[in-house]
Amino acid sequence: MNRDLKIGDRVRFLDATGGGVVRKLLRSSGVVYVEDESGFEMPVLQSEVIKVEEAANDEVVTPPKQSPVSKKPSRKEAQPMIARGDDPSGERLNVSLCYLPEEGGQIGRCRYEVYLVNDSNYDLFVTYSSGRGAEQELRYSGVVPFDSSEELESFDPLELPERSRTTVQLLAFKEGGIVYRPKQAMSFELKIDGARFLKEGAFVESPYFDDGAITFELVKEDQLLVTKKVEAEQLASEMMRAKVQLDSPKRRARKGVASHKGEPLVVDLHINELVDNTLGMEPKDMLEIQLEKVEEVLRSRRKPNHVGEKVIFIHGKGEGVLRKAVWDLIHRKFPRHDLQDASFQEYGFGATQVTIR
Repeated sequence: MNRDLKIGDRVRFLDATGGGVVRKLLRSSGVVYVEDESGFEMPVLQSEVIKVEEAANDEVVTPPKQSPVSKKPSRKEAQPMIARGDDPSGERLNVSLCYLPEEGGQIGRCRYEVYLVNDSNYDLFVTYSSGRGAEQELRYSGVVPFDSSEELESFDPLELPERSRTTVQLLAFKEGGIVYRPKQAMSFELKIDGARFLKEGAFVESPYFDDGAITFELVKEDQLLVTKKVEAEQLASEMMRAKVQLDSPKRRARKGVASHKGEPLVVDLHINELVDNTLGMEPKDMLEIQLEKVEEVLRSRRKPNHVGEKVIFIHGKGEGVLRKAVWDLIHRKFPRHDLQDASFQEYGFGATQVTIR
């Protein structure tokens, strides 16, 4: 890989004729943008080019080309239908983050556009950042006016890994000397599955756009959404279920600790008990977190003084998907432990008892 490449270097392609000048480098993903003689920027892997000429010290480096902010005719924006403040329903925030394929483009090859839809009487100050983990790059900051949508950015499919973790922060207010009721500042962390952007069926009809879109509802009727509605898959119904309602429970220990010596440790595996926000998470991501919790608890009890102790995992009844995954994990990684359904009289449906051996 040409790790010594820098903006302004002239390169040629290894597997094709031609070449051009480096205009942008994405070191973490190994992607370089090369501008050819016609002025077109092409994203390629750094390993697919070779440097033929160093950048001149006095060369003026042109910034990466930005997609025009002007909206396409088919991108139906939420236009203000009434004067701000006249409709009580507009006082409740409804905010969505929408991903759309570039109009007329082929899924998986075209660029993608990101829109923030503000369906309320409030103006929104928005910051939008993304990256591969906790450290992210700011990609948009500004005000999205009431009853409108704003394009935050557009990006190439090769840049999807740089957006696997996305953060949106919102602050609602009203400009122009209007008296309003302040709302809390909001922050949303989304996990973006790049594979979905390669599937035609992932882009579905949206209330705000004529074209199909991948839509994340961030706020609905002033309520911060902690789950993203997806297809009614078997796993989704299991992992997104609200906390199980136990049938006539006689006793329930505090989550994560034993009530007193001799009492079992009770661990609630419902996803809303394990994470603060599941926005943007797929069912398989939730299942992974739940199984990691099971393994963490059992590994913490490997010392001899824990032999004979009991652990109760609350997983709910549902379709039995989570129960099966828990049992498979324990049989595979903790084969010495005894495994059985927990007492129905004490814990109701949907609980597993593990005895440490």
